[in-house]
Amino acid sequence: MLRWLAICPILPLLCAASPSEDRLRSAAAQSVALIQRTSTGFHKSQDCFSCHGYELPAIALRMARERGVPVDEAAAHAVAVKGMTRFMSSIDRAVLNPEIGDFGTVGDQLVGLKAAGVQPNLLTAIYARQAARSQDPAGYWATLDTRPPSSYSYFRVTAVELDALHEYAPSEMREDVAERTARAKRWLLTAMARNTEDLTFRLIGLARAGATTAERSSAVRELMAGQRADGGWSQMPYLQSDAYSTGEALVALHEAGEIPASDARWAKGLAFLLSNQKDDGSWHVATRMVSPASVSPPYFETGFPYGKDQVISTEATCWASMAVMAALPKAARPASPNPLPELMPKDEAPWMRTALFGTEEQLKAALDASLDPNVRTAAGTTLLMMAAPDTAKMRMLIARGADVKAKSKAGVTALMAAAAFRGSADGVRLLLSKGAEASPGPGVQYNASPLFMAVLARDPDNVAILRRAGADSNRKIVMFGLIPQSPLFAAVGFGDTTVLQALIDAGANLEETDSDGMNALHGAALSGHPEAARLLMKAGISPNRPDKFGYTPLMYAASVDFGTPDMVLALIQGGADPSVTTKDGSTALADATRYGIPHLQAALSAARKAK
Repeated sequence: MLRWLAICPILPLLCAASPSEDRLRSAAAQSVALIQRTSTGFHKSQDCFSCHGYELPAIALRMARERGVPVDEAAAHAVAVKGMTRFMSSIDRAVLNPEIGDFGTVGDQLVGLKAAGVQPNLLTAIYARQAARSQDPAGYWATLDTRPPSSYSYFRVTAVELDALHEYAPSEMREDVAERTARAKRWLLTAMARNTEDLTFRLIGLARAGATTAERSSAVRELMAGQRADGGWSQMPYLQSDAYSTGEALVALHEAGEIPASDARWAKGLAFLLSNQKDDGSWHVATRMVSPASVSPPYFETGFPYGKDQVISTEATCWASMAVMAALPKAARPASPNPLPELMPKDEAPWMRTALFGTEEQLKAALDASLDPNVRTAAGTTLLMMAAPDTAKMRMLIARGADVKAKSKAGVTALMAAAAFRGSADGVRLLLSKGAEASPGPGVQYNASPLFMAVLARDPDNVAILRRAGADSNRKIVMFGLIPQSPLFAAVGFGDTTVLQALIDAGANLEETDSDGMNALHGAALSGHPEAARLLMKAGISPNRPDKFGYTPLMYAASVDFGTPDMVLALIQGGADPSVTTKDGSTALADATRYGIPHLQAALSAARKAK
């Protein structure tokens, strides 16, 4: 007894009484209200989907309804309409979607719809088909987004895509989804997780993949092992515990790991959160976006505190509030969100589902029954575009007179629709052989092209096929309708060396720089892709070329804490000079020291000694 009394002052979290239900409800209600105000504030000036402005808040609101925590349903409805209308605006957009900049974000948007209560429909089925076909053969889904902690982990993208597929893939895709789920589960069980984000979403992903309790046990143990003495989890091993990582870990352990809120270790994490919540209901977490690189739009005020830390702090508050709510009993009669008729498909016709998801026999029967092979929507999306990339169905339509050169009002063609799917080389060859144009010319919305779609699909075969057919390997698309980007820079973001090599072989401009004077090697360093960096240096890009800030790729590598020393080693082996300084006289080692990234400090110190 005396020994435990002596320990209590040192470990107050373990000795404190469990929080009352009233305490938990008060903490959750305060946070949910702030989250809603912030989400509303974000959408006062934005009409696009946002992970921190819409998706995570929507998921937090869903849990609030389940636990009887008050939700302003009118505000939630307005945010859902504002944030998701572009995504759900039309069948044409879903099929052709020249604005999309990263197929890895499709799952996020579908999960956001699920949280808002949107039922499966033709639009969500079309997006689920696109999400499914962007899976890597190894089993994971990728993203070119590199904004830690919430937008870079392939574990996270994989878990989200699985969730989206299981919610929205149509019955016609049942066997395909089962195969993709099995492939994803194998990857999740064997891939190396490097930090709390990876560990969290490996566990969530395994649950989404239907893994048994025994199969998830190792993931539970590894995530639990990251808990600190203070009860919290940290984003990276060398960082302090914070609400973002603690919240997501607790939610994953409870929802996917079957750890009850009564578990002493779980309760200790909850105590950490409650003791660190601010009076306004928020949790403050510092940003890890420390370099001057323009890898994220500049922040703007949304009504959430903490200035430049508000994005990660908003996400942290979402996760932390969900962890708090997980400790509450579920409501006997959970509230339901307001219906969203604004997000339902419009002008749906039977021939669309036949083209998109029907069999070859079903399409033949429809054509025999007088379906026009050149039928199109009011916006010009044709039957052939919807059938892409199914080679058999496209061949049948072309034989019946379908126009392979037809363009939608947005300037999109069947070739562009086919190239957006990984593994569609047979369909791409078929369309080209029948006269489809590899170069779509001017007038395409967002300047999209078949070759750029092939890059986003991470399909080196289609990149090579289209280049041989005359496609411009340097034609830039306006990603998300906002950011001009070349195929080369997009491929670097993914770190896919097969696609990157195909573009280099196709004559991609290695001298290209963006508005900040960054070249593709800078991008590889910021994305944490050492093999892509090696390939670019081998192709002739100098590792010592500075951008307009005076930063070389090595200096940016010194700021990417989610990466590994492999990037530093790759750049130095390629000739990077660690003694080069920025305009303010700082070296890569000095920056890694200033940012407090020990594994990069060690690698750069070793490189300096070797020099």
